[in-house]
Amino acid sequence: MPRLLFVLFALAIGYQSYHLYYGDQGVKRQEELAKQIAYQERVNLHLKQRNEALRAQVDDLRSGEEAVEEHIRTDLQYIKNGEVFYRIVDK
Repeated sequence: MPRLLFVLFALAIGYQSYHLYYGDQGVKRQEELAKQIAYQERVNLHLKQRNEALRAQVDDLRSGEEAVEEHIRTDLQYIKNGEVFYRIVDK
């Protein structure tokens, strides 16, 4: 009889240990979720920095004509009347 109780007790502990580690809410799942959270936090940080840079650029464009003029000149290659434009082309 004591041997049977010992075997049943060992099986119960084994069953509980298996579910504790591999179950739906087990340690293994918690480690996977922690990795996913860390990855998402890195992505969010990168996107937050990009959003802050874009927000600063929008504020610059709203606040003054100099930023708008710089944007037009660099991106759209506009020149003012009376200016001379030289383009140097590499061979």
